[in-house]
Amino acid sequence: MKTRCVTTPRIDWTGIKLAATYLGAVVGAGFASGQEHLHFFGQFSPGGELGVGMAGVLFVVFGVLLADLVSRHRTSSPEDLLGHIAGKAMTPVVDGLLTAFMFCSVCIMLAGTVALLKEQTSLPPHIGVGLTALVILIACTRGVEGVLYLNAFMSPVLLGAPILVATLSLVQVRRGLLRPPCTPAPEVIGRNSLLPAWPVASVLYVSYNLLIVIGTFASMGNELARARAARRGAAMGGVALTLFMAAIHVTLAVHGDAVWTTEVPMLLAASRLGPGLRGLYSISLWCAMVTTAATGCFSLSRRLEKRLRLPQPAIAILVTILAALLAQVGFASLVSRVYPVFGYLGLPLVFGIALATIRSRVTIMR
Repeated sequence: MKTRCVTTPRIDWTGIKLAATYLGAVVGAGFASGQEHLHFFGQFSPGGELGVGMAGVLFVVFGVLLADLVSRHRTSSPEDLLGHIAGKAMTPVVDGLLTAFMFCSVCIMLAGTVALLKEQTSLPPHIGVGLTALVILIACTRGVEGVLYLNAFMSPVLLGAPILVATLSLVQVRRGLLRPPCTPAPEVIGRNSLLPAWPVASVLYVSYNLLIVIGTFASMGNELARARAARRGAAMGGVALTLFMAAIHVTLAVHGDAVWTTEVPMLLAASRLGPGLRGLYSISLWCAMVTTAATGCFSLSRRLEKRLRLPQPAIAILVTILAALLAQVGFASLVSRVYPVFGYLGLPLVFGIALATIRSRVTIMR
């Protein structure tokens, strides 16, 4: 009598960790706080909802394309990937752009820590910045695995908190305690001349976010041996980002004009639903700051290691200290000015990802 061997399906941990890394890289303080959302989507009505949907599709598509390139070419550094995307001649220029954006990203995350402490506690800002910097450095010194596991650990909190706030907000709307989604008053909206229309804002939103994703994914090529698993993980990460954006959009739409007058709009929304939820969202927001800052700091220190001829941990410490000093500039001001500019600067790189994928496919077919 023959015995049938039953195989248990394997869990695709590579795809899950990549999805968590994608989510952690993009969901920083500006994203999770709702501050980015106000500038890129909230100011457009009608159109904000369409912008969220368009950005979600782009996150899925370009995340998959980028993961496929990284896996197929086994890249180990941003320079390796940029050679395929931008060509050797333009690689130094694009590399400088990525370096500048990663550093600005770490600055903005630490500035978000200052804003969060002002909202939540009476502790001196440097204490929160110091604790955040310590976690960032621990993750960076552990290398790729440290960043992957940090993101995998914190991503459920990142995704769960805004969805919970959005769900409870809709329950309050149904009970008549909050107003249905509506257009904010024109006088409270801070129009941004760099974002003239929702399609432009949507593309720029994905463009600048992909800058830090490029730096992160490029260092993981050797860990992403299976292209299919890499694509699947990036797709899952893109879907998670879409859910995150939709939750934030719904929440800010029902909490009225007051969200436009605070540096941390989602924290204001959470506080209206109870002190417990406010505390939970504060933890979620801090996790968002840590994951994005750690991802950016790791990628930046990895790319500067050979140039400065210093150990990566030493560079990570230097980057974190400089970022903490520059983080004293206002959080909302940094988000509204820095991100749109990098969105425009990153557009050629986004097109380069699409062209590099086409070239790669044509080469395989031959």
